This record gives sequence, structure tokens and C-alpha cells, in this order.
Amino acid sequence: MAAVLNTICFKSPEGIGTPSLSGLFQPHLNLQEELHRKERRSYYDTFEWRCFEHQTAVVVKNRTISLLDLQSGVESAPLSLKTSPSHFLPSILPPGTIRNRLESLAGLRALMKRCTIESDMVAFRILDRIEKTTGFLFAETLFLIKGTRKERISGLITLKPLKGFHDDIFIISRALEEHFGTENRLDVKSVFRLLMDSAGLRVNDYNPKINLSLRPGNPVRISAAELLLFTHGIMKCNEPGILGNIDTEFLHDYRVALRRTRSLLSQIKGIFPPEIILRYRQAFSDIGKKCNTLRDCDVYMLKQTAYFDTLPPLLAVHLSPFFGELEATRKVELKRFSDFLRSKTYRTMLDEWQLLLKDVLSAPGTERESDPGQEESISVAVKTIGKAWKKVIRHGRAIPAEASDSELHALRIDCKKLRYLLEFFSSLFPEKTIGPVVRHLKELQENLGAFVDLAVQQHALYRYIDSMKTKPANPELAAALGGLIVMLHRQQEKERKAFNQTFRRFDNDETETLVTELLNR
Repeated sequence: MAAVLNTICFKSPEGIGTPSLSGLFQPHLNLQEELHRKERRSYYDTFEWRCFEHQTAVVVKNRTISLLDLQSGVESAPLSLKTSPSHFLPSILPPGTIRNRLESLAGLRALMKRCTIESDMVAFRILDRIEKTTGFLFAETLFLIKGTRKERISGLITLKPLKGFHDDIFIISRALEEHFGTENRLDVKSVFRLLMDSAGLRVNDYNPKINLSLRPGNPVRISAAELLLFTHGIMKCNEPGILGNIDTEFLHDYRVALRRTRSLLSQIKGIFPPEIILRYRQAFSDIGKKCNTLRDCDVYMLKQTAYFDTLPPLLAVHLSPFFGELEATRKVELKRFSDFLRSKTYRTMLDEWQLLLKDVLSAPGTERESDPGQEESISVAVKTIGKAWKKVIRHGRAIPAEASDSELHALRIDCKKLRYLLEFFSSLFPEKTIGPVVRHLKELQENLGAFVDLAVQQHALYRYIDSMKTKPANPELAAALGGLIVMLHRQQEKERKAFNQTFRRFDNDETETLVTELLNR
């Protein structure tokens, strides 16, 4: 049975009890009842709805996981699954089509159970005058499962056509439209949204990228408060994923929001009185320090496969104790940081911070000309971006051919500050102007990021080898870590050599023209 035509659905008040279905298509076609069953389906997607974004729903039913094409309604790649977990990484699945597809869709993200639906269903075979099957019709009543309770969602009639019977399918779909009304016709994607809505979920409700529409003439204090409320919201909505240890991207996004908050507080003047700025800069800095080790553990664990692949197999096998210890450290750090996120001190600080920002929006502050928070947002954006841009160019040009670690590390920080400013104020400039500037900067950041990360990894491995002096001798592990440091050093030197050329591509006439156009809008 190969259904290649798009599935068509209709909302039906009666659902499984819809009367007269069998008479809708006569005399041309008949319905033959096949089976009556109840079926539970759990729907999965990442926190960012990446599967939905790629027109795919991940469905687990009857201990089988499959991918549902939200355009055609075709299910593919069924794979046995022993349980219906609350969340899982694609890497736990056996190698094959579905794992490859999910790894491609989800990246580092876990698949989270979004909701569970129970279907009370009758399936019909659609037969033509010579008793040949032309398609299948399903009458369902759908219920949302909430713990031990279930709530009725809707009735649904689903037509799954078969290849080669376009004329019959036209008759069926027209008859269904006349019976249920065109307003009740749904595509598969709309049915998915209906199910998510019934579960109280909003598809695509999370995007960590700054997507605000700042007003150029607004006081910068107002714009900054809007941006800081956004980063506050990102931090809050990632907390459950950190506490649940769902995947490493929750902590990643949390820390990016944290860095953006600190960057805004240090780069934009006049948002709050100096004593308040100082207090919250320190508070957010302390939060960052509390999760530094946890994030380091995540980074190394994510590189585990790459590390093993870097070394010859005879050496790589001895890395296992290192990663075993790393995993144990991660558990301790996750527990420590989770306790902090649940603490009254942390919750009170973030609540007060949010209240402070909302107060700014409701009462922007004084009208004194000398108040820097009253300056127009666009004026501050142009000044701060221009200043940060000149700093990157000045420092980058001063770096010699044989760049030192400290010089490239400092330039990386300069680039980050510029990148944050471009992202903060992006809505104040035309996308066609600011977009290319960000892309040019991104290439330079990738080179500097890779260089600094490789340096950090080597130092961490050195420290670990040093700590082995107080542990039982393990020369094989020391040799493997030494080999890894050598390989990382070679990679770092490649990035060092690539820097000058990368910087020249950034510091060229084209980028300068783009920035000049941006700042002289």
C-alpha cells in the first residue's frame, strides 16, 4: 500500500459516530469496515520545534516510532521503541534511516514528548465498483491524555488516497466537502496544530534569537529594558530544561542570554543608576561562574567522539577513564547548579530584576538633557556600534603575523561585544545593510572562536594531567591525553595561520562600505 497523494482531513462533531459515511460515495464507491480500535500516539519535537519547521512530526505509537510528513500525511521509517520516554536524544536509537533523519533535524537537541492523544477509531476500506481498493477512510474521536484523565478534543475524518485513483479520490473529497463543509477541511499540518493547541502548546513558541522591533526615537533606556526583559525571558524558559537535564542546549541558550545581559549592562549607559548597574552586573557575573564548570563538562562530552576519532585506536581506547570522570563531575555540577536555580536567593534576584525592568517601561525616568538614558536609541546604536567597530579594526590590524594567544583572545572579546551590539539594535537598521555586516563578522568570530576553544581545551587537559600526580599511575591515559594535546595544538596552529587571511577578508573595502552605510543610514 503506497499512499502518495496528500492526506485530507475533516473536522466532524460526531467523530467515530459520524452517521451516513457509507452512503456518501454511492453509487460510485462503497465503504467496507476494516477494524475498530483504540490507539495512543505520543508526539515529540525539540524545544525549538525543529521537526515541525521541517514539515515533520515524530510519532510514537504501539511501541513504534515513525516520522509523519506534515504535508503529505505519509508516515515513514517505522522503528521499534521499547518505551515512550519523556525525552530522548536521537543518538540512543539504532543506526538507520530514522536516527539519521532525527539527528539531522534535531542537532544537539533532544526530542521531548509534547502530548499524548488517544484515538477511538474505525477504519474503512474504500472500494470501487469492481471491489478494488482505492483508498482508506478513518473516522476518529480524539482525546487528550492528561495523566489519568482524558479530555475530548474533536472528531476527525481522514482520507488516505492510494496511488492511481485520482478520479475516485476527487469524488470522495468532493462528497466529504459537501457533507462536512469546506470550512472544516484540514490539512495534516493543521491537524497537528489542533492537537498541540488542545494540549495548551503553541507551536514555534521559542526562539532564542533577538526578534524585537525597537523604535529609533525611543529613549535608549526603554529599548534596553525591552532587550533585557527578552534575555530575562530566555533565561527563565530554559531553566526547566536545565533542571530536567534534557539536553545541553538549554544551558547553552541560558548562558548566551546571561552574556547578552551583562554585555548590555556594560555597553549601554544610563539604563539605571550606577549602583544598580554594579549590583546586577555582579549578580549575573556570579551566575555565570556557577555554571562555568558544568558548561565545560558539556563541551568536552560533546567532543567525545571527535576526541576518540582524533587519536589512533590504540591510544584512543585509554581516554575512557577521563570521560568517566568527566561525566561524574558533570553530575555533581548539575546538582550544584540546579540547587542554585531552585534557591530563594536566585528566584528573588531574578524577580526583582524583572520588576525593575517593567518599572522602566512604565516610568522611563527623568527628562533631563544630561540623562544618557533619554538619548534616542538610534543615536546610541550608531555611536556604540561605530566605537566597537573601530576597536575591532584597530586591534585586529595591530596583531602581527605570528599572533599570540592573548592577542587573539582579546580580539575575540572585542568581536563578541560588536556582535552583541549589532544583534541588540538590528531592528533599527535595514536587514539588507546589517545582515551582511553580521555575516562578515561571523566568519572572523568562527576563526577566533575555534582558536581560543582549542587553547582552552589544551590547558584543561594539561591541568588534568597535572592532577594525575596524586592518583594511581595510569601511563596509558597520560599518553592518550598527551597525544590529544598534540593533535589539538596542530589544529590550533592551523587556525592561527588562518587568522590573518580571515581578518583581511573582514577588514576590506566591502565590509567598510557596508558599515559606513549602516552608520550613515
